[in-house]
Formats: sequence, structure tokens, C-alpha cells
Amino acid sequence: MYDTVKQQKDRIDVLFANAGIGEFGPLGSISEEHFDKTFDINVKGLLFTVQKALSLFHDIGSIILNAAAAAYKGVEGYSVYLATKAAIRSLARPC
Repeated sequence: MYDTVKQQKDRIDVLFANAGIGEFGPLGSISEEHFDKTFDINVKGLLFTVQKALSLFHDIGSIILNAAAAAYKGVEGYSVYLATKAAIRSLARPC
């Protein structure tokens, strides 16, 4: 996709990065597979989507990371999902 953008437009001005799956899982029964799948899609996928786009930004632009309001409050049975959304929120904070 980014190769096509580079060839046709040479740049990105705005990137809206959103990824999200949320599967119910009480804390005591979360499997490593559940954890890995959720973090791979919601955090890893989003991070590398943004990283691969960086070279297409020139001088100015906006990167919007879509987390979720749920990152600010707990929802029973969705602790892994909520942790991924909090991670995305943290990625967006200036260092």
C-alpha cells in the first residue's frame, strides 16, 4: 500500500491508524494465545503501520491513533483489550 502511495502521491498528510479486536476473557482464564492475538493486532499492527508510513510524511502532517474511551475505565472481562488500548494511548503521548 505504501509503495502505491509513494508512486502516485509521494507523501501522506494524514494517517488514521485504527486496529481493534476485543474478546471476552475473565482475568483468571486468559490464555497466552488470547493475549498474543489481541496485542499483535491492536498494538503491534498499529505501531508498525505508523512506522512504515513515517518516510512518507514531509515537513508537516498528522498521525491519529485511535484507542478507545475504554482505556480510561475498566470493563469486566476485557482486561487484555483495555490494556492494548492503554498502550496505544501511551504511544501517542509525547516523549
